[in-house]
Amino acid sequence: MTPSLHLEIPGRDPVVYKVGNTTGIGRASSNQVSLKDDGAASRQHALIRRQGEQEYYLIDMGSANGTLLNSKLIVGPTLLRNNDLIQAGETIFRFELPGPSPEEVKKLGETMCEKTQMAVHLRTMVVLVCDIRNFTRIGELLTPDQLARFLGSWFRQTQEIISDLGGVVDKYIGDAVMAYWPVAAGSPAAAAENAVNAACRIQALAGMTSVPNHKSFPFAVGVGINQGLVSTGNVGTQSQRDMTIMGDAVTLAFRLESVCKVKHMPIVVGADFQKALGEKFKFLPLGHVKLKGKTTSPEAFGLRVEEDPGRKTEKAS
Repeated sequence: MTPSLHLEIPGRDPVVYKVGNTTGIGRASSNQVSLKDDGAASRQHALIRRQGEQEYYLIDMGSANGTLLNSKLIVGPTLLRNNDLIQAGETIFRFELPGPSPEEVKKLGETMCEKTQMAVHLRTMVVLVCDIRNFTRIGELLTPDQLARFLGSWFRQTQEIISDLGGVVDKYIGDAVMAYWPVAAGSPAAAAENAVNAACRIQALAGMTSVPNHKSFPFAVGVGINQGLVSTGNVGTQSQRDMTIMGDAVTLAFRLESVCKVKHMPIVVGADFQKALGEKFKFLPLGHVKLKGKTTSPEAFGLRVEEDPGRKTEKAS
């Protein structure tokens, strides 16, 4: 059931690349699929990322020429299906996602509950959600290829910021990014500090970003951060596990992000997260906010952005 990329070469045996939880495609040697001889490919061209049990999404990482799926330019994370054709630069791959055999289906059915109970456990996490404002309007202003490059560049740079500060990108949802930081017992404030620094850097990047050919159009993002107990679990086959997080603390992070627009704040955090940081950051109390789907109104805090003077952020346009 392991997916793969097949590169058909006339007169030669096909080259097969196994697809893992995160598979980079591009000219840089750091990619799992290196296209060093393809001059039309970008260094960090595209990414295949696993989400859930057996779902794989193709993401353009701001490549110069875009990434095509079945001869169509992709815009945002796009679900892959068996035998899809992926083009990066001048290289075309066939994506193979084999289905389970009857024996595997039977075995999976017999052990699903047991595996789930063993794999899932509770852990305190800091969860960050970042969402682009007015993305529908941006999509109207740009051509599909411009939008694909713009969104891919934004994803690549936000992922670099999050990774640089020890976070893990869990998933991309449309124009939103969700990431997490495990809270260590020995240094409980470290994850919170890294997350809020990531949020500040992302907002600084947004302040330097302009919509291609529409520099007067304001580009903005909202960031919601929450800390709490989440269910964590390594889902997938034995040879290819992928940790995912879920629970009310995750949902609350998404809801807090939506408060940014209402309260005109670039970053909104929950009370537990604010307490974990102590007095190191100056938060503005926003009171108890009413959130969609919540029977209670949790307390929220806003944070103004102060650019990190020791860090230069790459400009995106």
